[in-house]
Order: sequence, then structure tokens, then C-alpha cells
Amino acid sequence: MTGLQKTIRVSLLGREYTLRVKEENEGLTRELAQYVDGKLRAFREAHPEQSETTAAIITALAVAEELFLQRASSPAIAERNVDAEIDELERILADALTARS
Repeated sequence: MTGLQKTIRVSLLGREYTLRVKEENEGLTRELAQYVDGKLRAFREAHPEQSETTAAIITALAVAEELFLQRASSPAIAERNVDAEIDELERILADALTARS
């Protein structure tokens, strides 16, 4: 069944976050979380003095930059719904930051 909400747990920087996703988006959400976690870890390794919040913001900007550069360099990618991918990353980041509060 498509469209049903499912609760999943993902890990970012060793912290568990509970997310509600559509069943058909579970795999993508897990893949995005793994990608973002890798980027966060790389930033934290390079800049251990920075807070998790700073790491999250800088990582979000870096990932958005990657998407915008891809969009600019490839008309085929620009035609796809890259905005949906950005929205999903923004949602994951917002959930992560909200959970920290």
C-alpha cells in the first residue's frame, strides 16, 4: 500500500531520530540519513571544535551546494525534481535540530 505513514529510526552522529515517512520513501530516507551522517562525521572529524548545530548547518549548506551544482551542470538533472530532494534533506535537518532542543 502506498502513502501509509511508517515510523523509522535513523542515526545521525550517533543520535537516534524517529521519523515518520511514507512506506515507499523508507529506503530513500534511510539512504539520505546515511549520506548526511557521513557528511556530518567528515565535518566533525575535520573540525572537532565545532558544535553539532554548526556541523548540521554547514553540512546542510554543503549538500545543498552539491545539488545546485549538479542542477547547473546537467540539464537532465535540472529537469528532475531536485527540489524534492532538497525538501527531504531540509526536513531531516529540521527534525534533527528539533530533537536536540
